Amino acid sequence: MEDDYYSILNLDRNCTEDDVKASYRRLCVHYHPDKHNPLNREAAEGLFQKIKKAYDVLIDPKTRTIYDIYGVEGLESDWSVTLKSMNQNEIREAYDRIERQKREEEEERATNPVSATSIEVDASGLLHSDYEIQDFLNLPINSFTISQSVDAPLTDITKANVVCTAINNDSIATGVIRGTVRHSFSPTCWLEPGLTLGHSPMVSLNGFSRLTNFLFCSVHGELIQPNPEIISYDAGMTVGCNLTDGTILKTEFTLDRTVKTSISRVLLNCNIDASYTLGLETQRLSLQLLKPIMVGGKAKDMFIEASINYDVFDGPEVEYGCSKALTDFSRLSAVLKLGLYSGVKLHLVLTRGRHSYTFDILFSDVVEPVAVVYGTTFPLFVYSALHYLVIKPYLNKKRAEDTAAKAEELSAWLETQREEARGAITLMKESYHKIVNLEQGKGGLIIMQAWYGVFGSANKLIDVTIPLQCLVHSSRLILPDSTKVGMLGFYDMSYGEQKKLSVKYSFRNVMHEVIINDEDALRIPRQSHKIAGS
Repeated sequence: MEDDYYSILNLDRNCTEDDVKASYRRLCVHYHPDKHNPLNREAAEGLFQKIKKAYDVLIDPKTRTIYDIYGVEGLESDWSVTLKSMNQNEIREAYDRIERQKREEEEERATNPVSATSIEVDASGLLHSDYEIQDFLNLPINSFTISQSVDAPLTDITKANVVCTAINNDSIATGVIRGTVRHSFSPTCWLEPGLTLGHSPMVSLNGFSRLTNFLFCSVHGELIQPNPEIISYDAGMTVGCNLTDGTILKTEFTLDRTVKTSISRVLLNCNIDASYTLGLETQRLSLQLLKPIMVGGKAKDMFIEASINYDVFDGPEVEYGCSKALTDFSRLSAVLKLGLYSGVKLHLVLTRGRHSYTFDILFSDVVEPVAVVYGTTFPLFVYSALHYLVIKPYLNKKRAEDTAAKAEELSAWLETQREEARGAITLMKESYHKIVNLEQGKGGLIIMQAWYGVFGSANKLIDVTIPLQCLVHSSRLILPDSTKVGMLGFYDMSYGEQKKLSVKYSFRNVMHEVIINDEDALRIPRQSHKIAGS
């Protein structure tokens, strides 16, 4: 466990260089060894060195950036010399690159190999008046598909991929093996031939190239044998252009004389996709919207999605739904599809890293209100059941186990922190009395009583009256919006538990009181803290 340099100097992470200097000068008044008698000088020397170390790191822009990103470990590592030769933007870019690589490696370890499972169920019988509970166990499964793929790097620029798929469709079982080899000529140009064996053998070729910074194109071609007497083929090309940073225009041409034009626009708080397809056998207009859910002005890891499609032959179709992250690697998505000819179908997808499980549930062959109600409420029930019966208990148990393990691991460090806090309070006492006398003389801010820790448990509270009084400057006390554990004179009585700070103070001889959460900012005095009747 490492020291929090911002907490030591009682600063927030957005503090300026002048703030760092001012805080350092105030703390030197209390802790400089020359200001203490010989009996306390050794203890003062240790605390002063900690304050000096925090100041040296935060006053220098480069070391501060390294500390903000990598912590104390980054300052003490072998590659800190290299980092210090970079500017602040280069340091952050290096950090982003390392973090991105770590996330990719972590996901790669946690989720390989890639797999997908898909089940299509006909639940339209549930809406019949003669439906019985036991019929729920006999819902017909129209299709069941399992696929698994493995990547095999052949060289630094060539990668093979093999996908094995087993399909059971209306009690007819088939199997497919597909292999591709992607060769990258450059980071923006690759070619991928493929071969599919089994049901409907196929030879394919796909390619991509970015022609300029704004223009790119892709090509595809397939030669398919759906039965021994017929061989069919298809090919096409897509040309795309980055119109602006968030806008992409694409047009796809195929040999069957179909042209599809689409435009995608990424806005600050939503994504919009629109497309128009024109061909001999189809004419389709589509509009899609993806929007993050905002709570308190902040984006949560939850999205709503909606689309409207109109096909000349299939008629109108409406889709709406949402997706939400369950854990760091898991996501649940639910979309209800309403079509004039396709009826009411629910599309559920549970994704775990690179593993996906898809459930398509047909509620009705035609659009009717009761089917829409079923399709809308069912995913809510599934999510609530998963969240409250599986995910939340698991996360709470894991959090408790991690907290207990961490507390045991840090027990020696926490004991050292307690001793340092008590030593700091001893050194503060002389300054404390001077500040109290000064504030009393002008009717200023006097901390009468301050407690920090877990309220409701007396053995998990510590008295921080003296540390807070020593931070009073010009009858004001300001604490940043971060945990108070690392502040001088504070220590952790209950690792991993939610803590609060209670302060009872006098200002202009009027009593005030305030209680805040551990990571909340505090600015006193405030009129709103005044105790009624005092």
